[in-house]
Amino acid sequence: VAKKRKMNSDLPLCKYGADCYRKSSDHRKKFHHPRTNKELQTSTSEDTTEKELEKNMKISSKAKKGESNDVLDGKIEAEQALPEVHKSEFKFVETVEEVLNNMPKDFSDFWKFCCTLNKAKPEEAFADLGLHLVGVYDILSRKLPKNKIVLLHCHWRYYYDPPEFQTVLTVDGNDLYHIGYFRDDPKELPSVLASNSAKLGPKLTVMGDNIFAAVNFEITEAIKKSKDKKMAAKFKGMQDKLKKFAAEEKYSLDILSQKIKARNKKIVSKTFHGLGIVVPVVNDIGYRPLPDSDATIKNILRRIASAEDESKRLDEEEKLDELISNVQFANDECDYGMGLELGIDLFCFGDLFFHSLISH
Repeated sequence: VAKKRKMNSDLPLCKYGADCYRKSSDHRKKFHHPRTNKELQTSTSEDTTEKELEKNMKISSKAKKGESNDVLDGKIEAEQALPEVHKSEFKFVETVEEVLNNMPKDFSDFWKFCCTLNKAKPEEAFADLGLHLVGVYDILSRKLPKNKIVLLHCHWRYYYDPPEFQTVLTVDGNDLYHIGYFRDDPKELPSVLASNSAKLGPKLTVMGDNIFAAVNFEITEAIKKSKDKKMAAKFKGMQDKLKKFAAEEKYSLDILSQKIKARNKKIVSKTFHGLGIVVPVVNDIGYRPLPDSDATIKNILRRIASAEDESKRLDEEEKLDELISNVQFANDECDYGMGLELGIDLFCFGDLFFHSLISH
């Protein structure tokens, strides 16, 4: 039987409660912190979790007879589709069917197009460009590892990729350049494609509203940089085929398409990654800007992360606490966008010190 933790009722309760992000011993000595839900979890709930995980790990077999999946020809074994996932993450597990249903039409159409270029290995159809299909495409190319913990919606995720970002293309090189879908709403299909160089920072760059536009851009850049005329001609031939297929399926190859322009009008804040966030605002309720500029917030975070000692860090954290208090006030008045903005900024800053605060 586990020993009960002694509660020090003489200390004032920390305003962040069990989810407090501060790790300093001085802070812990001054304020009382309740036990976390994880600490209170019983063996019974763990057994329930394992059962639910096992249930979620099974691929749905309720598909109607006669229906066929043009993308997945043949069945994928459960262990291939959903490798073992830690029981604490069971609620995030998705079946292959769910993952594919949450991808836009251009995702599967692009796979079909790649099959016309390289039937044996569609994922390597653009290998000459140094471009490879990854992420969710690993389901289609049967590359999901069998004995590795993988959450499909996080598969091939890079360090600075926010939760809204889902990698589907990676490019050879040292800067960890990759392209993925970006969702403004987790319940909706992606609204834009973006690129990021993880080695250089969190910046996200718009790459069109469909994967054909993104790859067309990469081919154009490759042709410009190529010093080999034969290779440039080969790239041009691939691009011509891509343009023809995209035109037949009515996909815009413009990076700044009408859909992107419409989204730009809805952006309430660029955030540190630059792609911006779109949150519902009705009657001026839903978002309010942070009181400090991006430059000021970056300086605050930089000073906290690089503080020489705990005393100096605590002084700087007071400024961050003010921002958090503003977010709490905003939440009370249904302006949830402010908290989203600050959370993304903390994530994009990239320092491990802020991870517990982000989850809070």
